[in-house]
Amino acid sequence: MQMFARILRLISLAMLFGGSTATVFAAITLISAAKAQGVPVAEAAAANAPVFIEFSKVALVFAITLVVAEAIEIKGDLKSLEKGTRWRMARYFSSIVCAISTFIFALAIVPQMEDVRVLMKTDESAKQQFQKLHEASRLIFTGTIVFALASLVLPVISTKRISD
Repeated sequence: MQMFARILRLISLAMLFGGSTATVFAAITLISAAKAQGVPVAEAAAANAPVFIEFSKVALVFAITLVVAEAIEIKGDLKSLEKGTRWRMARYFSSIVCAISTFIFALAIVPQMEDVRVLMKTDESAKQQFQKLHEASRLIFTGTIVFALASLVLPVISTKRISD
């Protein structure tokens, strides 16, 4: 069960880090291209919102699987947790923050963005609300990316190297 949890954890983090990074890269590229054609940034961001909306569903699934995988690992690791290595605790912390930021993005920010996006064409205040949500989503999404990467890297840098 521990091996399954480790594999599930790695796949979840890879999708949260890689998928989130790819989604951001695609959005930046598409918005830059739209700006070059004279489209306002807010309008270009709204046009690309469906990418984030759909990815939020994928990210939510992987955030849940990450929490499950870490719970299985923690349960199997309770005795060594009593000793509490800083690296391991940092990894668990990074995974938890990654999952929480993904939950906030997928369950709190994206649904509001979806609702406001529909109103943007006719309501000026909706454009301002969308912009605020967009800025919040950037911050939260950055948390997902950074903490997923940290959780992936921490086990590697915490292992002792055997020299020849």
